[in-house]
Amino acid sequence: MTISKASDLIAEVRKEAFRKFASAVTPIYAFVEDNDPVLIGTCFAIEYKNRKFLVTAAHVLDNHKFATLAAGSPSGEFVTIEGHFHMTPPGDSGRKDDPWDFAWHELTAEEAAKLVCVPESDLETQSVPGASQSLYVAIGFPVSKNKKIKPEHKRARRLAPSPAMYINSGAEASAYFSKRGMSQETNIAIKREGRAYNDNGQQENTIGHRGLSGGPLINSGLRLPATIDAQKISGIVIEGDDDNQNHTIIVAVRLSVVLQYIDAADSSD
Repeated sequence: MTISKASDLIAEVRKEAFRKFASAVTPIYAFVEDNDPVLIGTCFAIEYKNRKFLVTAAHVLDNHKFATLAAGSPSGEFVTIEGHFHMTPPGDSGRKDDPWDFAWHELTAEEAAKLVCVPESDLETQSVPGASQSLYVAIGFPVSKNKKIKPEHKRARRLAPSPAMYINSGAEASAYFSKRGMSQETNIAIKREGRAYNDNGQQENTIGHRGLSGGPLINSGLRLPATIDAQKISGIVIEGDDDNQNHTIIVAVRLSVVLQYIDAADSSD
């Protein structure tokens, strides 16, 4: 396969990932008293067993337990989150002792009416053998692209946040996983590099990753040289903003783990 052909395939799957999933991926904001809303990370909405959920990384919420939380929406309107999030507990040393680091909230009917949910058919409900060889796409709202809120957007209580995408191949991270209490069955690592493919399939300097936490990690379905399968959401991005392996990987918890926790919570009620 020629380099140009490979870049064409990468551009194709990148555009397909945005078309298929971006409408369900939103920024999450914290409102504290009368201050401007603060973008604290990314979240996305899914449908599972005929119910609808908002999922994100738990550490995104850790410092905002007493703030009013709101998700963005395709219209730009704030969707205030009513009720609580279920969160995995941090370890003795905080999230560094939590290999899962995820949170979920069951959407009310009013919330669900304003958000787009990824259907269950587009979710990886179990670990997929060999998927680590695939290219993955992360979608989120990095702080570097969303630092300021325009006055007219604030007055209208509507925002126009700027999403970003990062695409790279799966990374071998067994040693790091072992140290963190993770495994290939529960977590995914992809390469984190200073350069990545843009919408035209060409390499360019990457944006800062802070703010991608809580967003989806999408199995693009592309395994070079030529295999293309249906795209599905594989996990939630939980690491890669500040540390881990000298910034050489981005780590996600598999969505199948999250769904197992949701099922377990239901059975214990």
